[in-house]
Amino acid sequence: MKINKIFLLVFLVALSANIQAGVALGYDHEGFVTACLESGDLSRAVCECTSNKAARELSPTGFQFLVSTLKKEKEKSLELRSKLKQKEVATAGRFMSRGPAICAKELGEKPAGTPSR
Repeated sequence: MKINKIFLLVFLVALSANIQAGVALGYDHEGFVTACLESGDLSRAVCECTSNKAARELSPTGFQFLVSTLKKEKEKSLELRSKLKQKEVATAGRFMSRGPAICAKELGEKPAGTPSR
């Protein structure tokens, strides 16, 4: 029983550290949404959904890399890119090529670039 309590305590401390690391690097959801709205023909709902999915699928640095890329902050993008493994850069790129379309479909909206009839 005592081992279970110790395990639970260690787990909670580790979880807290991970959450704080994400907050410290700042999963900047509002920044993501603003950049998303400014960079394309997407609704706020699709941009918010995409931001939430990105936070679940990408590391904090990968998420910030995506935000800086959307904001066209070249210096910051290059700095963050240098901190990522090539696989993480590729994951971020693939995410942005499919994430908004997945969210649009989930929300019953037409993906950006789809001609209206």
